[in-house]
Amino acid sequence: MRKVKRKKRGPRRPLTFKRLVMITAILAISAILLFLYLNRPNEIDKLNTDYISTMNRNIVKEKVKTSYPNTFKAADYTVYGETLALYGDEYGSVELDPFLGKAVQLQNVETGEQYSFTFSGKGDAAIQLGELSEGIYDIYIYDQYTKKRIYFDAPIHSDEIVTMRRNGEVKTVTLEAEKDLFKNFNITLDKDYAYLVVKDTIPQKEIIDVLIDPSGNVLNEITGEIYEGALSDTINEKETSYTLALQMKEALEKYGLKVELTRDENGALSYYGKEGRVGKGYEKKAKLFIDLSMCDEESINRPFLKVSPWTNASFANQIVYFMEKDGVELDYPYSSSDLLNSGVIFDSLLTNDQYELTNYSIDPALRESGGKATYAGQLNELGNQRYANAYGMNAVVLVYANIQNQDSINYFKQNKDLIIRSFVQGIASYYDLKEEQDETATQ
Repeated sequence: MRKVKRKKRGPRRPLTFKRLVMITAILAISAILLFLYLNRPNEIDKLNTDYISTMNRNIVKEKVKTSYPNTFKAADYTVYGETLALYGDEYGSVELDPFLGKAVQLQNVETGEQYSFTFSGKGDAAIQLGELSEGIYDIYIYDQYTKKRIYFDAPIHSDEIVTMRRNGEVKTVTLEAEKDLFKNFNITLDKDYAYLVVKDTIPQKEIIDVLIDPSGNVLNEITGEIYEGALSDTINEKETSYTLALQMKEALEKYGLKVELTRDENGALSYYGKEGRVGKGYEKKAKLFIDLSMCDEESINRPFLKVSPWTNASFANQIVYFMEKDGVELDYPYSSSDLLNSGVIFDSLLTNDQYELTNYSIDPALRESGGKATYAGQLNELGNQRYANAYGMNAVVLVYANIQNQDSINYFKQNKDLIIRSFVQGIASYYDLKEEQDETATQ
Protein backbone atom coordinates (compact mmCIF):
# COMPACT_ATOMS: atom_id res chain seq x y z
CA MET A 1 0.00 0.00 0.00
CA ARG A 2 1.36 3.38 -1.07
CA LYS A 3 1.84 5.91 1.66
CA VAL A 4 0.89 9.51 1.10
CA LYS A 5 3.06 12.07 2.69
CA ARG A 6 1.17 14.83 4.42
CA LYS A 7 2.46 18.35 4.36
CA LYS A 8 3.40 19.68 7.71
CA ARG A 9 1.37 22.60 8.91
CA GLY A 10 3.21 25.79 9.63
CA PRO A 11 3.11 27.35 13.02
CA ARG A 12 -0.18 29.05 13.94
CA ARG A 13 -0.23 32.82 13.70
CA PRO A 14 -0.52 34.35 17.13
CA LEU A 15 -3.75 36.28 17.95
CA THR A 16 -2.29 39.73 18.04
CA PHE A 17 -4.03 42.74 19.52
CA LYS A 18 -4.53 44.18 16.02
CA ARG A 19 -6.26 41.02 14.78
CA LEU A 20 -8.42 40.90 17.91
CA VAL A 21 -9.58 44.48 17.30
CA MET A 22 -10.43 43.68 13.66
CA ILE A 23 -12.47 40.58 14.59
CA THR A 24 -14.30 42.48 17.33
CA ALA A 25 -15.10 45.31 14.92
CA ILE A 26 -16.45 42.90 12.29
CA LEU A 27 -18.64 41.16 14.86
CA ALA A 28 -19.92 44.48 16.19
CA ILE A 29 -20.80 45.77 12.72
CA SER A 30 -22.54 42.49 11.88
CA ALA A 31 -24.55 42.69 15.08
CA ILE A 32 -25.58 46.30 14.34
CA LEU A 33 -26.62 45.45 10.78
CA LEU A 34 -28.61 42.47 12.04
CA PHE A 35 -30.31 44.64 14.65
CA LEU A 36 -31.18 47.32 12.07
CA TYR A 37 -32.56 44.69 9.69
CA LEU A 38 -34.73 43.05 12.34
CA ASN A 39 -35.97 46.44 13.58
CA ARG A 40 -36.48 48.14 10.21
CA PRO A 41 -39.84 49.95 9.97
CA ASN A 42 -42.43 47.81 8.23
CA GLU A 43 -45.71 48.82 6.62
CA ILE A 44 -47.56 48.40 9.92
CA ASP A 45 -45.12 50.76 11.66
CA LYS A 46 -45.56 53.27 8.84
CA LEU A 47 -49.27 53.58 9.59
CA ASN A 48 -48.45 55.22 12.91
CA THR A 49 -45.34 57.14 11.87
CA ASP A 50 -45.38 60.92 11.68
CA TYR A 51 -44.04 61.64 8.19
CA ILE A 52 -42.54 64.99 9.16
CA SER A 53 -40.40 63.36 11.85
CA THR A 54 -38.77 61.16 9.19
CA MET A 55 -37.67 64.07 6.99
CA ASN A 56 -34.00 64.84 6.45
CA ARG A 57 -32.97 67.66 8.77
CA ASN A 58 -30.75 69.34 6.21
CA ILE A 59 -33.52 69.34 3.59
CA VAL A 60 -36.01 70.81 6.07
CA LYS A 61 -33.56 73.55 7.06
CA GLU A 62 -32.93 74.36 3.40
CA LYS A 63 -36.43 74.01 1.88
CA VAL A 64 -38.93 75.09 4.55
CA LYS A 65 -39.56 78.83 4.46
CA THR A 66 -40.70 80.62 7.59
CA SER A 67 -42.42 83.51 5.76
CA TYR A 68 -43.70 84.50 2.31
CA PRO A 69 -44.14 87.94 0.71
CA ASN A 70 -47.56 87.05 -0.78
CA THR A 71 -50.19 85.09 1.15
CA PHE A 72 -53.83 84.05 0.71
CA LYS A 73 -56.13 83.07 3.56
CA ALA A 74 -58.15 79.83 3.59
CA ALA A 75 -61.02 79.48 6.03
CA ASP A 76 -62.55 76.05 5.40
CA TYR A 77 -62.25 72.78 3.49
CA THR A 78 -64.29 69.78 2.37
CA VAL A 79 -63.41 66.23 1.37
CA TYR A 80 -65.58 64.50 -1.21
CA GLY A 81 -64.44 61.03 -2.25
CA GLU A 82 -60.74 61.56 -2.96
CA THR A 83 -61.05 65.30 -3.57
CA LEU A 84 -59.95 68.03 -1.14
CA ALA A 85 -61.39 71.50 -1.74
CA LEU A 86 -60.33 74.69 0.05
CA TYR A 87 -62.49 77.76 0.62
CA GLY A 88 -61.76 81.38 1.50
CA ASP A 89 -64.95 81.65 3.55
CA GLU A 90 -66.95 79.20 5.62
CA TYR A 91 -68.31 76.56 3.25
CA GLY A 92 -71.73 77.51 1.90
CA SER A 93 -71.73 80.97 3.46
CA VAL A 94 -71.20 82.93 0.23
CA GLU A 95 -72.26 82.38 -3.37
CA LEU A 96 -68.88 83.23 -4.91
CA ASP A 97 -66.02 81.91 -2.81
CA PRO A 98 -62.59 83.63 -3.10
CA PHE A 99 -61.06 80.33 -4.31
CA LEU A 100 -63.57 79.96 -7.15
CA GLY A 101 -61.89 79.64 -10.54
CA LYS A 102 -58.36 79.99 -9.18
CA ALA A 103 -55.49 77.59 -9.82
CA VAL A 104 -53.87 75.89 -6.85
CA GLN A 105 -50.35 74.52 -7.01
CA LEU A 106 -48.84 71.88 -4.75
CA GLN A 107 -45.05 71.70 -4.48
CA ASN A 108 -43.25 68.81 -2.82
CA VAL A 109 -40.95 70.30 -0.19
CA GLU A 110 -38.33 67.58 -0.61
CA THR A 111 -38.32 66.88 -4.36
CA GLY A 112 -39.81 70.01 -5.93
CA GLU A 113 -42.45 67.94 -7.76
CA GLN A 114 -45.51 70.05 -8.64
CA TYR A 115 -49.23 69.46 -9.22
CA SER A 116 -51.81 71.99 -10.38
CA PHE A 117 -55.58 71.97 -9.87
CA THR A 118 -58.37 74.47 -10.46
CA PHE A 119 -61.12 75.06 -7.90
CA SER A 120 -64.63 75.24 -9.31
CA GLY A 121 -66.43 75.83 -6.03
CA LYS A 122 -67.86 72.29 -6.13
CA GLY A 123 -66.75 69.34 -4.01
CA ASP A 124 -65.41 67.14 -6.82
CA ALA A 125 -63.29 69.70 -8.70
CA ALA A 126 -60.23 70.51 -6.61
CA ILE A 127 -57.15 68.63 -5.33
CA GLN A 128 -57.24 65.00 -6.48
CA LEU A 129 -55.49 63.24 -3.61
CA GLY A 130 -55.13 59.86 -5.34
CA GLU A 131 -52.77 61.41 -7.89
CA LEU A 132 -50.18 62.68 -5.38
CA SER A 133 -46.81 61.08 -4.74
CA GLU A 134 -45.65 60.52 -1.17
CA GLY A 135 -44.29 63.62 0.52
CA ILE A 136 -45.17 66.91 2.16
CA TYR A 137 -46.48 69.72 -0.02
CA ASP A 138 -46.53 73.50 0.15
CA ILE A 139 -49.91 74.83 -1.08
CA TYR A 140 -50.02 77.93 -3.29
CA ILE A 141 -52.77 79.75 -5.15
CA TYR A 142 -52.53 81.99 -8.19
CA ASP A 143 -54.45 85.21 -7.54
CA GLN A 144 -54.41 87.69 -10.45
CA TYR A 145 -51.26 85.96 -11.79
CA THR A 146 -49.51 86.34 -8.43
CA LYS A 147 -48.38 83.18 -6.68
CA LYS A 148 -49.46 83.31 -3.04
CA ARG A 149 -48.88 80.97 -0.12
CA ILE A 150 -52.09 79.61 1.47
CA TYR A 151 -52.49 79.87 5.24
CA PHE A 152 -55.22 79.51 7.89
CA ASP A 153 -56.03 81.91 10.72
CA ALA A 154 -55.84 79.07 13.24
CA PRO A 155 -54.07 75.70 13.43
CA ILE A 156 -55.50 72.84 11.36
CA HIS A 157 -54.79 69.15 11.92
CA SER A 158 -57.29 67.20 9.82
CA ASP A 159 -58.34 63.63 10.33
CA GLU A 160 -56.68 61.21 7.95
CA ILE A 161 -58.10 61.01 4.45
CA VAL A 162 -57.60 57.50 3.07
CA THR A 163 -57.65 57.01 -0.70
CA MET A 164 -58.91 53.96 -2.55
CA ARG A 165 -56.81 50.85 -2.96
CA ARG A 166 -54.46 50.86 -5.93
CA ASN A 167 -52.00 48.02 -6.48
CA GLY A 168 -52.48 46.86 -2.90
CA GLU A 169 -51.66 50.26 -1.39
CA VAL A 170 -53.49 53.36 -0.24
CA LYS A 171 -52.46 56.92 0.49
CA THR A 172 -53.19 58.53 3.84
CA VAL A 173 -53.37 62.31 3.60
CA THR A 174 -53.66 65.02 6.24
CA LEU A 175 -54.09 68.76 5.92
CA GLU A 176 -51.78 70.50 8.38
CA ALA A 177 -51.44 74.18 9.25
CA GLU A 178 -49.51 75.28 12.32
CA LYS A 179 -46.65 77.66 13.07
CA ASP A 180 -44.89 74.95 15.11
CA LEU A 181 -45.30 72.16 12.54
CA PHE A 182 -41.51 71.87 12.26
CA LYS A 183 -40.69 72.54 15.90
CA ASN A 184 -38.53 69.38 16.09
CA PHE A 185 -36.26 71.06 13.56
CA ASN A 186 -36.19 74.34 15.56
CA ILE A 187 -38.22 76.09 12.86
CA THR A 188 -41.15 78.42 13.61
CA LEU A 189 -43.38 79.75 10.81
CA ASP A 190 -44.79 83.28 10.96
CA LYS A 191 -48.28 82.05 9.94
CA ASP A 192 -50.23 78.80 10.04
CA TYR A 193 -49.22 77.87 6.49
CA ALA A 194 -51.11 74.97 4.90
CA TYR A 195 -49.34 71.73 4.03
CA LEU A 196 -50.55 68.41 2.65
CA VAL A 197 -48.82 65.36 4.09
CA VAL A 198 -49.10 62.24 1.92
CA LYS A 199 -47.98 58.74 2.94
CA ASP A 200 -48.07 55.50 0.95
CA THR A 201 -49.29 52.76 3.28
CA ILE A 202 -51.05 49.41 3.31
CA PRO A 203 -54.86 49.25 3.49
CA GLN A 204 -56.57 48.63 6.80
CA LYS A 205 -59.09 45.83 6.56
CA GLU A 206 -61.90 47.75 8.29
CA ILE A 207 -61.76 50.55 5.67
CA ILE A 208 -63.70 49.98 2.45
CA ASP A 209 -63.49 51.66 -0.94
CA VAL A 210 -67.00 51.37 -2.38
CA LEU A 211 -70.44 51.04 -0.83
CA ILE A 212 -73.21 49.87 -3.17
CA ASP A 213 -76.79 50.69 -2.22
CA PRO A 214 -79.44 48.41 -3.76
CA SER A 215 -82.77 50.22 -3.76
CA GLY A 216 -85.84 48.66 -2.15
CA ASN A 217 -86.66 47.85 1.46
CA VAL A 218 -86.15 51.47 2.52
CA LEU A 219 -87.26 52.17 6.08
CA ASN A 220 -89.14 55.43 6.66
CA GLU A 221 -87.78 56.75 9.96
CA ILE A 222 -90.84 58.89 10.62
CA THR A 223 -93.68 56.43 9.92
CA GLY A 224 -91.80 53.17 10.50
CA GLU A 225 -93.10 51.87 7.17
CA ILE A 226 -90.93 50.01 4.68
CA TYR A 227 -90.98 50.89 0.99
CA GLU A 228 -90.18 47.63 -0.77
CA GLY A 229 -89.60 49.23 -4.17
CA ALA A 230 -91.27 49.26 -7.57
CA LEU A 231 -93.06 46.10 -8.65
CA SER A 232 -94.69 44.95 -11.86
CA ASP A 233 -95.49 41.69 -13.61
CA THR A 234 -92.05 41.73 -15.24
CA ILE A 235 -89.66 43.17 -12.63
CA ASN A 236 -89.15 43.47 -8.87
CA GLU A 237 -86.97 46.46 -7.93
CA LYS A 238 -85.94 45.14 -4.52
CA GLU A 239 -84.70 41.81 -5.89
CA THR A 240 -83.28 43.17 -9.14
CA SER A 241 -81.29 45.91 -7.43
CA TYR A 242 -79.79 43.45 -4.96
CA THR A 243 -78.76 41.01 -7.71
CA LEU A 244 -77.34 43.90 -9.73
CA ALA A 245 -75.37 45.11 -6.69
CA LEU A 246 -73.76 41.70 -6.24
CA GLN A 247 -72.76 41.64 -9.90
CA MET A 248 -71.26 45.13 -9.67
CA LYS A 249 -69.44 44.22 -6.45
CA GLU A 250 -67.78 41.27 -8.13
CA ALA A 251 -66.75 43.42 -11.11
CA LEU A 252 -65.23 46.13 -8.89
CA GLU A 253 -63.34 43.64 -6.74
CA LYS A 254 -61.36 42.60 -9.83
CA TYR A 255 -59.65 45.99 -9.50
CA GLY A 256 -58.49 45.21 -5.98
CA LEU A 257 -61.18 47.30 -4.30
CA LYS A 258 -62.92 46.41 -1.06
CA VAL A 259 -66.65 46.63 -1.74
CA GLU A 260 -69.67 46.18 0.50
CA LEU A 261 -73.45 46.52 0.18
CA THR A 262 -75.69 48.70 2.32
CA ARG A 263 -78.13 45.85 2.97
CA ASP A 264 -78.45 42.11 2.68
CA GLU A 265 -81.10 40.42 0.58
CA ASN A 266 -83.98 41.12 2.97
CA GLY A 267 -82.54 43.94 5.06
CA ALA A 268 -84.65 47.07 5.60
CA LEU A 269 -82.62 50.17 6.42
CA SER A 270 -83.15 53.93 6.24
CA TYR A 271 -80.66 56.55 5.11
CA TYR A 272 -80.23 57.83 8.65
CA GLY A 273 -78.23 56.88 11.71
CA LYS A 274 -74.96 55.09 12.33
CA GLU A 275 -76.45 51.76 11.27
CA GLY A 276 -78.23 53.22 8.24
CA ARG A 277 -77.32 52.95 4.59
CA VAL A 278 -74.99 55.93 4.44
CA GLY A 279 -73.87 55.55 8.07
CA LYS A 280 -72.12 52.33 7.14
CA GLY A 281 -70.14 54.19 4.51
CA TYR A 282 -69.07 56.95 6.89
CA GLU A 283 -68.05 54.53 9.60
CA LYS A 284 -65.98 52.46 7.16
CA LYS A 285 -64.53 55.49 5.34
CA ALA A 286 -65.90 54.55 1.92
CA LYS A 287 -64.91 56.80 -0.97
CA LEU A 288 -67.71 55.87 -3.39
CA PHE A 289 -71.45 55.47 -2.82
CA ILE A 290 -73.34 53.88 -5.73
CA ASP A 291 -77.12 53.71 -5.55
CA LEU A 292 -78.97 51.35 -7.91
CA SER A 293 -82.58 52.37 -8.48
CA MET A 294 -85.59 52.43 -10.78
CA CYS A 295 -87.77 55.42 -11.65
CA ASP A 296 -91.46 55.84 -12.47
CA GLU A 297 -91.47 58.57 -15.10
CA GLU A 298 -93.31 57.32 -18.16
CA SER A 299 -91.26 59.30 -20.68
CA ILE A 300 -87.95 57.70 -19.64
CA ASN A 301 -87.05 54.56 -21.57
CA ARG A 302 -83.28 54.23 -21.08
CA PRO A 303 -80.88 54.25 -18.11
CA PHE A 304 -79.46 57.52 -16.76
CA LEU A 305 -77.22 58.75 -13.93
CA LYS A 306 -78.08 61.25 -11.22
CA VAL A 307 -75.60 63.25 -9.12
CA SER A 308 -75.58 65.93 -6.45
CA PRO A 309 -75.93 69.54 -7.66
CA TRP A 310 -73.02 70.35 -5.34
CA THR A 311 -70.64 68.60 -7.72
CA ASN A 312 -69.45 69.22 -11.28
CA ALA A 313 -70.63 65.71 -12.28
CA SER A 314 -67.11 64.89 -13.49
CA PHE A 315 -67.37 61.35 -12.11
CA ALA A 316 -70.71 60.60 -13.77
CA ASN A 317 -69.63 62.24 -17.02
CA GLN A 318 -66.66 59.90 -17.22
CA ILE A 319 -68.83 56.86 -16.56
CA VAL A 320 -71.39 57.68 -19.28
CA TYR A 321 -68.57 58.31 -21.73
CA PHE A 322 -67.53 54.67 -21.36
CA MET A 323 -71.10 53.42 -21.33
CA GLU A 324 -71.91 55.15 -24.63
CA LYS A 325 -68.56 54.08 -26.07
CA ASP A 326 -69.55 50.45 -25.37
CA GLY A 327 -72.93 50.93 -27.02
CA VAL A 328 -75.17 51.49 -23.98
CA GLU A 329 -78.12 53.74 -24.84
CA LEU A 330 -78.63 56.48 -22.26
CA ASP A 331 -81.34 59.08 -22.13
CA TYR A 332 -82.77 61.84 -20.01
CA PRO A 333 -84.80 64.48 -21.86
CA TYR A 334 -84.70 67.13 -19.13
CA SER A 335 -80.95 67.83 -18.86
CA SER A 336 -80.45 71.40 -17.67
CA SER A 337 -76.73 72.15 -17.69
CA ASP A 338 -73.87 72.39 -20.16
CA LEU A 339 -71.72 70.64 -17.55
CA LEU A 340 -73.58 67.38 -18.09
CA ASN A 341 -73.01 64.70 -20.67
CA SER A 342 -76.05 63.04 -22.22
CA GLY A 343 -77.59 60.67 -19.71
CA VAL A 344 -76.50 62.61 -16.60
CA ILE A 345 -78.72 64.88 -14.49
CA PHE A 346 -78.36 66.91 -11.32
CA ASP A 347 -80.71 66.07 -8.48
CA SER A 348 -83.18 68.89 -7.79
CA LEU A 349 -83.01 71.11 -4.71
CA LEU A 350 -85.85 71.31 -2.22
CA THR A 351 -87.65 74.62 -1.64
CA ASN A 352 -88.67 76.21 1.65
CA ASP A 353 -92.08 77.61 2.65
CA GLN A 354 -91.36 80.75 0.63
CA TYR A 355 -90.60 78.63 -2.44
CA GLU A 356 -86.93 79.57 -2.27
CA LEU A 357 -84.29 77.00 -3.12
CA THR A 358 -82.51 75.46 -0.15
CA ASN A 359 -79.11 73.71 0.00
CA TYR A 360 -80.76 70.30 0.29
CA SER A 361 -81.19 68.02 -2.70
CA ILE A 362 -84.17 65.68 -2.84
CA ASP A 363 -82.60 62.22 -3.06
CA PRO A 364 -81.23 61.13 0.35
CA ALA A 365 -78.81 58.75 -1.37
CA LEU A 366 -77.02 61.83 -2.75
CA ARG A 367 -77.75 64.40 -0.05
CA GLU A 368 -76.90 62.27 2.99
CA SER A 369 -73.83 60.48 1.58
CA GLY A 370 -71.70 63.53 0.69
CA GLY A 371 -70.91 64.76 4.20
CA LYS A 372 -70.18 68.44 4.58
CA ALA A 373 -69.98 68.95 0.79
CA THR A 374 -73.68 68.04 0.24
CA TYR A 375 -75.08 69.36 3.55
CA ALA A 376 -75.67 65.90 5.02
CA GLY A 377 -77.46 65.73 8.36
CA GLN A 378 -78.84 69.28 8.16
CA LEU A 379 -82.27 68.88 6.55
CA ASN A 380 -83.82 67.10 9.52
CA GLU A 381 -82.99 65.53 12.86
CA LEU A 382 -83.37 61.89 11.91
CA GLY A 383 -79.86 60.84 12.93
CA ASN A 384 -77.23 62.13 10.51
CA GLN A 385 -76.18 65.27 12.38
CA ARG A 386 -72.97 63.48 13.31
CA TYR A 387 -72.02 63.49 9.62
CA ALA A 388 -72.70 67.18 8.96
CA ASN A 389 -68.96 67.93 8.89
CA ALA A 390 -67.78 64.49 7.79
CA TYR A 391 -65.72 63.56 4.76
CA GLY A 392 -68.22 62.73 2.02
CA MET A 393 -68.49 59.86 -0.41
CA ASN A 394 -68.48 60.55 -4.14
CA ALA A 395 -72.03 59.46 -4.93
CA VAL A 396 -73.92 58.55 -8.09
CA VAL A 397 -77.36 57.04 -8.66
CA LEU A 398 -77.66 54.59 -11.56
CA VAL A 399 -81.32 54.56 -12.61
CA TYR A 400 -81.29 51.37 -14.64
CA ALA A 401 -84.96 51.07 -15.67
CA ASN A 402 -88.39 52.74 -15.57
CA ILE A 403 -91.17 50.78 -13.89
CA GLN A 404 -93.75 52.64 -16.03
CA ASN A 405 -92.14 51.74 -19.36
CA GLN A 406 -91.92 48.11 -20.52
CA ASP A 407 -89.51 49.05 -23.30
CA SER A 408 -87.15 50.42 -20.65
CA ILE A 409 -87.44 47.21 -18.61
CA ASN A 410 -86.84 45.05 -21.67
CA TYR A 411 -83.78 47.09 -22.66
CA PHE A 412 -82.31 46.73 -19.19
CA LYS A 413 -82.83 42.96 -19.10
CA GLN A 414 -81.25 42.52 -22.52
CA ASN A 415 -78.24 44.73 -21.72
CA LYS A 416 -77.69 44.25 -17.99
CA ASP A 417 -74.20 42.78 -18.31
CA LEU A 418 -73.09 45.49 -20.74
CA ILE A 419 -74.45 48.22 -18.47
CA ILE A 420 -72.56 46.90 -15.45
CA ARG A 421 -69.33 46.23 -17.34
CA SER A 422 -69.14 49.67 -18.96
CA PHE A 423 -70.23 51.43 -15.74
CA VAL A 424 -67.37 49.78 -13.83
CA GLN A 425 -64.91 50.57 -16.63
CA GLY A 426 -65.87 54.21 -16.27
CA ILE A 427 -65.11 54.09 -12.55
CA ALA A 428 -61.76 52.41 -13.22
CA SER A 429 -60.83 55.07 -15.77
CA TYR A 430 -61.81 57.97 -13.51
CA TYR A 431 -59.73 56.66 -10.61
CA ASP A 432 -56.95 55.14 -12.72
CA LEU A 433 -57.52 51.61 -11.42
CA LYS A 434 -55.94 48.49 -12.91
CA GLU A 435 -57.35 44.98 -12.80
CA GLU A 436 -55.56 42.73 -10.34
CA GLN A 437 -53.99 39.53 -11.60
CA ASP A 438 -54.56 37.40 -8.51
CA GLU A 439 -57.28 36.72 -5.97
CA THR A 440 -55.42 38.15 -2.99
CA ALA A 441 -55.77 41.77 -4.07
CA THR A 442 -58.46 42.68 -1.55
CA GLN A 443 -56.92 40.86 1.41
